[in-house]
Amino acid sequence: MAASQNTRRKRKRSAPAVVRYKRSLTAGIKSLAESTWIKFTTGIVLLTSGLDEAMETLFSDISALELGAHHGVMVLGFVNILSSLPDMLDGLVGTFLADDDDDETVEEQRPDAIEPNHSAPPIAEVAELKKAA
Repeated sequence: MAASQNTRRKRKRSAPAVVRYKRSLTAGIKSLAESTWIKFTTGIVLLTSGLDEAMETLFSDISALELGAHHGVMVLGFVNILSSLPDMLDGLVGTFLADDDDDETVEEQRPDAIEPNHSAPPIAEVAELKKAA
């Protein structure tokens, strides 16, 4: 009887269709909300709408400490842009590094890519290394 209970516990049942749908929907919403490009676009929209609203009186409002909602919208837009930049720059750097790595591997495969300045170490250095070992 104990063996039959152990085998029942070990079997994995697949989740019902509603649960699988909920998980996939939740994962899709999270990936959309955490998207770098969505954050960047939202930041641009918020920053430009806040600047449009406060353009004429921006410096006078800040100097008089008369802050409104449009100033908060500008700050929120600026923060969204700043938070999305590291991921975007990582993607760009990865793209350019991948291109550079491809160029180096092509050069390494060609026999004429060997530099003539590289030579074997002098025999005296090899002898000293053997003595030290």
